[in-house]
Amino acid sequence: MKLRHAVVGAGVIGRHHAKVAHELEEFELVAVADVVEERARELAGEYGARAYSDYVEMLEREELDTVSVCTPHPTHHEVAVEAMRHGVNVLTEKPMAATVSQCLEMIREARKRGVKLGVVFQYRFEPHLRRAKGLIEAGELGELYRALLRYVTYRDMAYYGSAPWRGRWGSEGGGVLINQAVHFIDVFTWLMGMMPVELFAYAGTLGHDIEVEDLVSAVAVYENGCQAIMQFSTLDSPDMVNIEVRGDKGLLLIESSPKPGPQGLKSGIGRYVYVNEAPIRRAIFASLRAGGGRVFNPPPGYRIEEIKAEEPFTGHAAVFKDFARAVIEDREPEVPGEEGIKSVELINAMIMSAVKHEPVRIPINPAEYDKLLEKLKSLGKPPWPPVLR
Repeated sequence: MKLRHAVVGAGVIGRHHAKVAHELEEFELVAVADVVEERARELAGEYGARAYSDYVEMLEREELDTVSVCTPHPTHHEVAVEAMRHGVNVLTEKPMAATVSQCLEMIREARKRGVKLGVVFQYRFEPHLRRAKGLIEAGELGELYRALLRYVTYRDMAYYGSAPWRGRWGSEGGGVLINQAVHFIDVFTWLMGMMPVELFAYAGTLGHDIEVEDLVSAVAVYENGCQAIMQFSTLDSPDMVNIEVRGDKGLLLIESSPKPGPQGLKSGIGRYVYVNEAPIRRAIFASLRAGGGRVFNPPPGYRIEEIKAEEPFTGHAAVFKDFARAVIEDREPEVPGEEGIKSVELINAMIMSAVKHEPVRIPINPAEYDKLLEKLKSLGKPPWPPVLR
């Protein structure tokens, strides 16, 4: 069975969705929609599909099974909901939407119409990360008590000038968090297997002439007392990613940064598990001996195991294949709306905390965040202290 597929948005990511759908046997690319008619025609012409400048017209004319939403993320919600109302299964690019309230409406509409809603977080399909997730779920790290996420990258002002919606509260709904860091916020939350119950964040606009944040630092607390530190930036070169998840029995470490080699600097990714010889809490109290004596012991030893995977990482193709099976087999995709909303909620919570300068409880109040975002839109500038020059 081939699913009749369409792509809404013919930009860079829309072109990639069209290519993947065309190459997979599960799909037949039949239509492309974009507000820039010439762009829609060009992309549709490459694959023998029909072009539309109005996605609603496309939904009304075409008998579609599935659609990719590849428009700028502030419009994901409206396109997805309209497609669902036409009975079409929706695969939306990251982030799922700009606000929790938009995500909730998308989830409700999918349930109401009996269609599938999937979110493109392809790193959940990366073989090494899937093995790491399995280790955590199997209890290899023990109970989690501390975690770290650092995602820092670089964007210049030409990037923000490349599209009128970038860098503005009214048209983007945020900066580094919702656009660049969202993939790794999702991966981090997925690996942790739980959402925090409270979060406090600082944000700033320190290096760009934009309304939204380019630097964020946050501390999150989980129900079991686990604490996580998160930091994000579009001020940093070289790019670096660090994920550290510590439990009573061991540590998961994922790091990416340039390393020197024969051919010069090259970005390297390391994925390791540190397995303790004894659980941390047991080791801490082991020095207390019966009869009141004390022996100061060194910390427990550990062994280091590299996480290895032979299978290739196929990115969007893996997401598309899973989504096709979800539609054909009438099951949920691996990343349904209920998972896609989690990263959006953390982003909304960080922005709310940074603006209000106070801790935010999770789950957040969606209506309260919507009101805050409207104020930010009307403000038209960074809501935190002036930039450092």
